[in-house]
Amino acid sequence: MAYSQTPIANRVKAVAKSLQNDSVIVAKYTDNHRHCLYYIEGDRLFCYDVMTNRREEVHFTNSSYDSILSAWLSPDGNFFFIAVDKGTLVNFYMDCGQELWRFDSRTKRTYKVGVGFKIERRKGCIVIKRGNRCLNPSAPPSRRQWMAQDHFYDLYGKVIWAKDEYKVKE
Repeated sequence: MAYSQTPIANRVKAVAKSLQNDSVIVAKYTDNHRHCLYYIEGDRLFCYDVMTNRREEVHFTNSSYDSILSAWLSPDGNFFFIAVDKGTLVNFYMDCGQELWRFDSRTKRTYKVGVGFKIERRKGCIVIKRGNRCLNPSAPPSRRQWMAQDHFYDLYGKVIWAKDEYKVKE
């Protein structure tokens, strides 16, 4: 049996092994300041503190959402990003159907990076595709056309630039 280098790391590893099969581990922190495991279970984000042996739900957004699409760490590991799907909770999915949130693991503060209809994590950046305006709002949803724009962010959630507008169907 292989053991980690510290007792905290051993506890985090043991908790990770005991999670349900459908749980997704977002981040493992084994330092003295954070000493916890963040994971997604049932479209909710949880934090298990191995020092107090307590599990708490992490409320990273101030509004409702349908599901968590994905989560990933920043390159330095201090932040992690959570992409959520708003589904039928919004009037126009093209405008704000998905949200990207950044969670600071040191301060436990959240920041809404952006909204749009599609969030992509690429090799060197994050892209949020967002519908800016509907060209024919009175048309049925299957025939609506939107002007959309791609917003580019670095791997820490800071704005890089926005691409020119282009047409897209809903």
